[in-house]
Amino acid sequence: MLRTAFAGLFSVLTAIGAAQAADTITVGMASGVNQVTALVASEKGFFKDEGLDVVVKPVERGNLAVEALVAGSMQFAEVADATFLAAVDKGIPLVALGAASRGFTGKIVASPSLGGVKSLTDLKGKRIGIQVGTGVHNVFLRLISKEGMKESDFRISNVRVTDMPTAMASSGTFDAVLGWDPMMQRIVQAGYGKEVISAAEIQKMAGITYPLLLVAKRDYIQDDPQTVQHFVNAYSRAHQWIRQNPDGALDIYLDAITRMGAPMDKEIVRTMMFEVDKFGGVRFIDSDWSELSGSAEFLTKNGVLSKVPDLKSITDPSYAAAADAAFK
Repeated sequence: MLRTAFAGLFSVLTAIGAAQAADTITVGMASGVNQVTALVASEKGFFKDEGLDVVVKPVERGNLAVEALVAGSMQFAEVADATFLAAVDKGIPLVALGAASRGFTGKIVASPSLGGVKSLTDLKGKRIGIQVGTGVHNVFLRLISKEGMKESDFRISNVRVTDMPTAMASSGTFDAVLGWDPMMQRIVQAGYGKEVISAAEIQKMAGITYPLLLVAKRDYIQDDPQTVQHFVNAYSRAHQWIRQNPDGALDIYLDAITRMGAPMDKEIVRTMMFEVDKFGGVRFIDSDWSELSGSAEFLTKNGVLSKVPDLKSITDPSYAAAADAAFK
């Protein structure tokens, strides 16, 4: 299933044109708590301080942001390492600049009638909904492989995270779903499920830090390195501000989701944002390199990638390193 999912991710990309300069810069990412960095950078004026006019555009999944980068309608995107590596393997000239945020956000929510779930082993043979081809799906596959299981041990169905609340409301559709907040919390709040394995628990079991990569097209970076540096500077300042003002960052995100018509309990959102360390700086750290390498090897072994890429050729850590050094 993994090979099939990634094989079709970028089939619509038939041509890769030169990056188009834009007066307004757009950054895209899958909807969720990972939006906080960009929202803070926008709300606190960090983009404006860097001379940038930036639009933050949530999308349904990371590969849609990659498609927008190729089309020129976005200049930056936040994507999981699996999405990034699959795109590069298809010949899409992306470069990872740093970590937009870190911390696994996927959690398992089970039907209220399903009892005794304390580990993935307890879900063997159960009907599980997962958005196939996402970074969360990749972590699930890596984790079950680590624990000596395989995908066929579970009854996996592909379902979009945005559709999971509706699916769990229909009794008998799934025994459990693996997705990310705020959708998982909405399932719990509505009484359609209970959290049985948290994001922090999965992160610990898998031994990951799950960097969400900030990426751009190679020619865009080469053509306008100053804009790239200014953009990464704003992200670095946002990370610093979030660390120093967690309650302020919480309020910014709460306001954003309320304006989108999806208000949530403040303490639940606090857990979503801070149950794992997400905002430690944008520069690549040792665990990021280890995770990129591990993902590349796993995806190659499972036929998703044609070969293990040279990470140095598809990353440029200089912008994030300079930004974090300037905004300690």
